[in-house]
Amino acid sequence: MRLFAIADLHLPSARQKSMACFGWNNHPATLAQRWDESVSPKDCVVVAGDISWAMKPAEAVGDLGWLQARPGKKILLKGNHDYWWPDSASKLQKILQPFPSIVGFVHNCAVQWGPFVISGSRLWDVVEAPWEKFESTEAAKNAEAIEAIKAKAANNTADLAKMIQRETQRLQTSLDDAQTHIEANPQLIHIVASHFPPLYADGAPTPFSTLIESRNPKHCIYGHLHGPSLSSGFVGMHGGVNYVLASCDAVEFRPRLVELAPSAFSAS
Repeated sequence: MRLFAIADLHLPSARQKSMACFGWNNHPATLAQRWDESVSPKDCVVVAGDISWAMKPAEAVGDLGWLQARPGKKILLKGNHDYWWPDSASKLQKILQPFPSIVGFVHNCAVQWGPFVISGSRLWDVVEAPWEKFESTEAAKNAEAIEAIKAKAANNTADLAKMIQRETQRLQTSLDDAQTHIEANPQLIHIVASHFPPLYADGAPTPFSTLIESRNPKHCIYGHLHGPSLSSGFVGMHGGVNYVLASCDAVEFRPRLVELAPSAFSAS
């Protein structure tokens, strides 16, 4: 049994939104082919947010069926574009019930699957996020436009602080739940998943990375970044944690192998 990760599937939903304008040609057929080549039925895949362009649960049914058809068990996490994701775990369980290969979701909790326990939260952009990621957009190709973006963010400082506080609390709740699993079975391998990057390329600590690293998980999976902004995410070891960027275009539309089950473990 192996643990894989991928984020930002951006499946078309009933709205039939295409990713061709982003250069994602033949999507999601290429993703399906590479997933099916890489993942076996005994494996598990953490899907770290931005799963579907659906706005409502009914619009996401086809995309959840697409996930159901892929090999392996799936554990889901909400992204900033997952508007179809309901506001309670009970509602989400009901939506996911027809799709048995989706074995769990990280929603103010942790999920244990085999020897792995996965915790985390969506997170959000933090003040430590590099502004350089805006420079590649059409709207920000000059200093004046970049300054305007910074000024707008400054005006939203209070709202940003509330969002970061809320996501920090959700992350802590999930990490605490993972700790309960680990205390019951110290052999479990702890994996953190988030949608937004908890750490950026310069390695400067953020509220999220500091909290994550205090809990000593083995890996932290994240997505959200695309195209030119891929280079702004931290990848590799920091504070004893291996940070893995798993956006579709970062992993070339193929789920990335993160961890192998210990040889002593037998998948049921």
